[in-house]
Amino acid sequence: MNKLFKDKEFFLTIISLVIPITLQSLISSSLNMVDNLMIGKLGEGAIAAVGLVNQYFFIFMLCLSGINAGAGIFMSQFWGKKDIKNIRKMLGLDLVLSVIVSIIFSGFAILAPEIIIKIFTKDPMVVALGTEYIRVISITFLVTSITQAYSTALRCIGDARQPMFGSLIGIFTNAFLNWVLIFGNFGFPAMGVAGAAIATSIARLVEMAYILVAAYKSNDVIPCKIKEIMGFNSDFVKIYFKTSSSVIINELVWSLGLSAYSIIYAKIGISEVASMQIANTINNMFMVLCIGLATAASIMIGNKIGEGREDLATNYAMKLGILAPMVGVVSGIALWLSAPSIVGIFNINAGTAKMTIDVLGIMSIFAPLRFFNVLMIVGVFRGGGDTTYSMLVQLGTIWLFAIPAGFIAAVYFKLSLQVVFFILTLEEVVKIGFEIKRLRSHKWLKDVSSNMDILEVTV
Repeated sequence: MNKLFKDKEFFLTIISLVIPITLQSLISSSLNMVDNLMIGKLGEGAIAAVGLVNQYFFIFMLCLSGINAGAGIFMSQFWGKKDIKNIRKMLGLDLVLSVIVSIIFSGFAILAPEIIIKIFTKDPMVVALGTEYIRVISITFLVTSITQAYSTALRCIGDARQPMFGSLIGIFTNAFLNWVLIFGNFGFPAMGVAGAAIATSIARLVEMAYILVAAYKSNDVIPCKIKEIMGFNSDFVKIYFKTSSSVIINELVWSLGLSAYSIIYAKIGISEVASMQIANTINNMFMVLCIGLATAASIMIGNKIGEGREDLATNYAMKLGILAPMVGVVSGIALWLSAPSIVGIFNINAGTAKMTIDVLGIMSIFAPLRFFNVLMIVGVFRGGGDTTYSMLVQLGTIWLFAIPAGFIAAVYFKLSLQVVFFILTLEEVVKIGFEIKRLRSHKWLKDVSSNMDILEVTV
């Protein structure tokens, strides 16, 4: 334990990454809560509708996260080698794949919005509001794909501040435009849910513009000719997918699993869906350090493997494995103590408020376990290039345990939201044993960037 707190290099490195990444997540989560508060004034139906549409967008974002994370594994290790040429190629491949995925998701949102919402609920009011919302935000899928690709590249070369600033500008733009367009301020008509969708769309355009300017002005790695960024060949793509396909599948499996959770909640009732939307929004504010630690861990470990310092990568992984649950305990206590006050801000009835506080209590209890699990899957193993094992653990615990158990509890035994959510959360307990065993084995250490050294493209 003493070695953990005396390692200045470790803490300086992690702080330089964790602070901007965490601040970005905190700002995003805080403003998302404000977003929900504003929409919440339109009623629980509006909260549920926007929450269910966000589940579809969440699936899209996790597909992007899989593509970006796969590219990030290579870019982090390339940066350790100072291989700028391949960083540029990987950014180009990241952009191409992300744009393709955004076109697919956007197409479904434009052509079949009602079908998408009806996957989650049959409530006519929620379907109508959700359809209105998703049609407008469908245009932002392409914008988001470009933003995320460049943000990933910036973080991997050690510049986590620019994505933070971009997110800050976009989110405050979103909050201000929500106030104007949802409620009809500054002479604009009150547009309700449609106003929230327009505000979100404009904010994402603003964020993309900032990130693009920053990416090409703040460093000498990303600025390059088109032929350099598109200089990858089929062998380059094959090596990327050999490692990244597991990450993409992992994110897809997880996102579909969380969407299945939403379907389970909807089987209990619309108030339960609204309760979970609020609980998840609040919980995300207290999970920001978890995401910050995991993202920083992936970059740090990838950099050290790229430098050929696997011993230091292992050392960092062990220290992070101790640090993460410690931070999780603090985060869980803070969530437990503040839950009643935060929930009281929302315009919901007493029954929904009680359900939400109970769910947040369960989330706080499981916070240390979740911090450790996310750190291992998203941070250590992914940064080490060990993507298949994490995918199998995620696939097994969610789809073979949590979803069947939760569905049976909700549909056949008609249990309350609190009990169903507790059953779903037991997945964190099942998962941890597999991860500790893998961490100790050191089998997660893989220099996936080494195979790229022989690839050259004539342009």
